[in-house]
Amino acid sequence: MDDDFDDIALGDGVTVASASDENDPSDAACVVVTDPDAEIPRDVPTILYTEVSPEAVERPARFDAYVSRGDRSGLESQVRWVLASTADRDAEEVALARNDAEWDRLKRLYEGTTDLITAGTVDELYERAIGLTEHILEFDNTSFFVHDGDSFYVAANNDDMAGTGPIPSDTGLLGETHRTKRSFLVDDVRDHPVADPDDPAYRSAVSVPLGDDGVFQAISNEVGAYDETDLTLAELLVSYVSETRSRIESEAAVRKSREQIERLHRGATELAAATSLDELFEQTVEITDDILEFDISYVGVVEDGYIVPAAISSDAPADGAERVPLDDGGIAAEVYLSGNTDITDDVRNHPEARPVKRMYRAVLSVPIGDLGVFQATTFTPGAFDERDAELAELLMAHVAVTAERIRAESRLREERDRSTALFEHVSDAAVAYDVEAGAVTVRDVNRAFQSAFGYDADDVVGSDLLGRIVPPEPDPDPVPEPGADETIPELLVATGESYRGEVRRRTDGGVREFILNVVPLSPGEERGAGYAIYTDITERKTRESELERQNERLEEFANIVSHDLRNPLSVARGNLELARETGDEVRFDTAERALEQMEELIDDLLSLARRGQLVDETERVDLGAVARQAWATTDTGDAELVTSQSVVVDADEDRLAELLSNLFRNAVEHGSTGNQTASGDAVEHGSTGSRDTPDDAVEHDGRDVRVEVGGVDGGFYVEDDGPGIEPERRDEVFEPGETTGEDGIGYGLAIVQSIAEAHGWSAIVTSGTAGGARFEFRA
Repeated sequence: MDDDFDDIALGDGVTVASASDENDPSDAACVVVTDPDAEIPRDVPTILYTEVSPEAVERPARFDAYVSRGDRSGLESQVRWVLASTADRDAEEVALARNDAEWDRLKRLYEGTTDLITAGTVDELYERAIGLTEHILEFDNTSFFVHDGDSFYVAANNDDMAGTGPIPSDTGLLGETHRTKRSFLVDDVRDHPVADPDDPAYRSAVSVPLGDDGVFQAISNEVGAYDETDLTLAELLVSYVSETRSRIESEAAVRKSREQIERLHRGATELAAATSLDELFEQTVEITDDILEFDISYVGVVEDGYIVPAAISSDAPADGAERVPLDDGGIAAEVYLSGNTDITDDVRNHPEARPVKRMYRAVLSVPIGDLGVFQATTFTPGAFDERDAELAELLMAHVAVTAERIRAESRLREERDRSTALFEHVSDAAVAYDVEAGAVTVRDVNRAFQSAFGYDADDVVGSDLLGRIVPPEPDPDPVPEPGADETIPELLVATGESYRGEVRRRTDGGVREFILNVVPLSPGEERGAGYAIYTDITERKTRESELERQNERLEEFANIVSHDLRNPLSVARGNLELARETGDEVRFDTAERALEQMEELIDDLLSLARRGQLVDETERVDLGAVARQAWATTDTGDAELVTSQSVVVDADEDRLAELLSNLFRNAVEHGSTGNQTASGDAVEHGSTGSRDTPDDAVEHDGRDVRVEVGGVDGGFYVEDDGPGIEPERRDEVFEPGETTGEDGIGYGLAIVQSIAEAHGWSAIVTSGTAGGARFEFRA
């Protein structure tokens, strides 16, 4: 023995001896060992009290009982049972010594009961006990009945009747045994005053009470089948079963309690993840229903002097809770106001109770801090005890802490949401940032910023704003190095200053123009925090630039009209006056040519002014087919077109044809026999191309020009075998009106460039393979 046994209460006249005592263990009334392999005295009841599981004990039949180490109450019960059984056995042995067969049954029963101690559940215990009655006590029909509510149910039977029931509590000998807690030996149930067998074949019976919760019975179809020995053996077996059942139920209760607390702890941990009070209260009633196994759970919160239902069990009646005033809210109001837990065994006997449903009986009420109250109710009186209250209080403490955390987060979230709403509703890009030591750190950006700058908030927040959005390339007004507070507008918030002006800032799509408003968080105070609001004016600036270019073009057209049209108009007017004076018809021809030149010039100007750089929808077109179509509608004389390659381009077919037609005219007019200058005069169709050549250009050899259209990497080319264009003049040939010819107008190539730009093509002039001009267009 060790210190584990020092304070075990075994009753008067019973002492506990230590293993170090000199007494012979064989003189003991009972021996308790902790080592399953220890030598044990013969003919002395022995209890194994160990941490070793029953399944791991070798030869468990050596022991009269088994108790798990640490189960003090179980050990006390088993010691008292063994001592009581030993005393009974001594008397029984004297009475039974005369009958060897009966002694053998007693001995085998004692040996067999060692099998009971390893049963893990009550059901398993009953089944093993039924086996003993059949094979050792040699009873024919035995049953263990358990009492539940107002009825009996068969817990175990040697004829597969387990689960039979319900059987009314006042039924015959069964009910009498349970009511009186007395054993009965009935020779003939037909002669017994209360016996009421459910089978007329039953004649004799043994009926033994199984504590407060059941009855053991053995039934026989023979009269006088049982005697006093059978009754004694049955009572001895039932005592073993009763004590073992108490131990199993005690261990099960301890395990359940431990598991319940562990599950409650896990549930409380899960509560900490709740993000709203509604979620918290719903999880609370789920935990109390599932883990604490309450019938109906309810959480009420206090609002404006009332306790308002916040959550209730899913199995509760639809109207199982209602809004009640604090000044007359019954038990719930009392508990909330006092802050003390209350257990009411029956609300019908409580003077202040205001049950919503008459079916409610027992109520457990626990305050939830200053938030509200928790209540659990059942339909039977006296259903709650102090342990229920302790577990509920433990859980509600977690609920109160979590609720306070949620409320605090909610307040912060509301404040943040108000600020965020104002911040987000700014229609322009906005940045909240801090300035420290010349560095601008982003705290937040709105959606408009993400849209305008193309940077995700996750990438921007916490980063250096200036390093991301200030262009590295020089500005028209160069931005000094960071640290020069007076020249970096965003840094002005560090001194509490505001700013408004135009800036260039880098976005994900390139550098754009903005109007920047810098707003310090605390104007006039040096807190180093504020807001920057960027209004994108890139499109406006682009429109302004375009308007400026249009004004320049209008001025250019005005100059052309005032100068280029005035010359042929003067020629026509002068020749008409001379013709009128002299009658020379040649003057009419000269005037007609001047008017034709004016018509060509006007058509070119209209083409540039009306269509500009616009193109319709593009599509995949065959360059050769479009070239042949343009060639057919252009006055090319005896010139030759070559389109040997199959080239497909993405273009507006009509505009592409116009581009090619102007190039064809330019090639034919500058490459034809006897044409030494790039005059660019058009023959018909209202527009002409031109190209400049120096006045001392080598005269063409007299053969007709050859024009070739083909493909290059990323585009196409048009080249001729004419005199070509000198390199120093190639950058100027696309300028409107640029020509060195005496009769040239100079707008054909300007139209070509306009159409190319409208398609997004680059246009360059170089030398052809035969020395002529080569125009290349690439996307």
